[in-house]
Amino acid sequence: MLHDLALITPQLILLVAAIFTLVADPFLPSTASRKFWGIFGAGMSGLAIVACAALWKSGHSAMITPAFSYHLSASGHALFFTALVSMCAMVTHLSSPQYLIEQDAHYGEYYALLHFATFGMAIMVSAESLLSLFIGLEIMSMSIYVLVAFKRSSAASVEAGLKYFIMGSVASAFLLYGIAFLFGLSGGTSFIEIQRALLSPKPGQDLWLGLAVVLTGGAFLFKVAAVPLHMWTPDAYEGAPTPITGFMSSAVKAAAFGTFLKFLYAGISGPALAALHLPIGQVLGAFAVLTMTVGNILALSQRSIKRMLAYSAVAHAGYLLLGMIASVDDPSLGAPFLAPTGAVPFYLVGYALASLAGFSALASLGKDGEELTTEGQLAGLSKRHPIAALALTVSVLSLAGVPPTLGFFGKLQILRDVLAVDNGKYLPHVIILVLNSVVSAYYYLKVPVAMYMRPDTRVSREYVREPSLTWAMALPALALLALGVMPGRSMTWATRAEESIRSPAEVGNIAHSYAVVKGGGSAKPVAAVVLEKPAAVVPR
Repeated sequence: MLHDLALITPQLILLVAAIFTLVADPFLPSTASRKFWGIFGAGMSGLAIVACAALWKSGHSAMITPAFSYHLSASGHALFFTALVSMCAMVTHLSSPQYLIEQDAHYGEYYALLHFATFGMAIMVSAESLLSLFIGLEIMSMSIYVLVAFKRSSAASVEAGLKYFIMGSVASAFLLYGIAFLFGLSGGTSFIEIQRALLSPKPGQDLWLGLAVVLTGGAFLFKVAAVPLHMWTPDAYEGAPTPITGFMSSAVKAAAFGTFLKFLYAGISGPALAALHLPIGQVLGAFAVLTMTVGNILALSQRSIKRMLAYSAVAHAGYLLLGMIASVDDPSLGAPFLAPTGAVPFYLVGYALASLAGFSALASLGKDGEELTTEGQLAGLSKRHPIAALALTVSVLSLAGVPPTLGFFGKLQILRDVLAVDNGKYLPHVIILVLNSVVSAYYYLKVPVAMYMRPDTRVSREYVREPSLTWAMALPALALLALGVMPGRSMTWATRAEESIRSPAEVGNIAHSYAVVKGGGSAKPVAAVVLEKPAAVVPR
């Protein structure tokens, strides 16, 4: 039991922080709580990152075996994404206190919900079963629905939260229906049980397996805001409190793609799915092209920076969907099992930092309930608020993929890895990605042009400078430049994370079962094989 608890130390830290905030906030004077919870939340999120680093450093030891009867693990994949969403939460906590005061929306439950949302994301990316995945997803979703509608006096915020809630509930229903089909096919909910059941095709399995993949895949496409399931994105991003918009753009997207990768490569991969001849790569490629193109075209005509960044988030979902196609033979299992490359997590680091820097800068603009987020209101910002202008400029340059920011290397890595798949099979998709990046540069560059090259409109209402908000802008912007100059370490971490997307115990179970299937006979029960290293490796 202690071993299991040790594996989820980062999640426990986030959960304790959420419960403590709920319990202690009513006893704190309102003046004291205004800044305390932001600093406390950032500190606890930072502590969760430290816990992830400690587990990561333990390497291939007993600390990365599955826990709680194969429901959670501390694999490299899980730790990487848990640290990433915790970092997003830390910056969001820093950017929130002054914003909430100015918007007259400072309530302690805001910070508790932020912790609960991060906890749900950490459970999602650490899930080793569909049951724990769904529980984490719903904890995250319910918290985000409330946070989107947190500006109680704003009709736009309440409407955005309601729309997001209704559409998100439909997506959750599709996911649950798909999970039911997978449970019926495999007799279990853990990824190991599902993959063991998919080791060989069975009569009458094709229809139900196809339905399961379509239903679960559609739910994930909604969560990552892929076209045509993106309709909630602009309203939710524009209506939500600006720090929460940044949190959704960074942490929610990172958790959704991290979970999607785990589900696709470690949940439903195997010979039976290959025998189904369901062209998952081509389907993802088609959604990627449609998503990036529609997102960029709709972003061109936006005057609200928040709404423009919302459609930009849709376009980036298309880039990331294309990155999900990039895969190699699993080094621990061999063909036909695949493992993703490090392109998607590497890209998500740059995208998350850029989103946090940009939305933190936008959170610093406006006063007394007003937000200055249109192009005209940003005119001359470089003179009135140079730190915010610089952070926003670094953010949009990284999103546009301009070197030497980290965003440039993220796109470059996706291009390289996708081109390596099947000897350039997806070359047309890569060309479309490059063309879309050129188109996006137009609306991204309008932002620094307005801030640095248009005359000052003398907007007097503007946020008072606040130290934690300044740090929330500066740290991600500096990280974008620093990691852009030295991207190798980040790429190494991302690659190592995806190489360990399956835990050693999971590899041992699958390798043993597949060897039995290929050689005849019956496989051992799942609980009978719990190994630190693979028991057998299928030759290529």
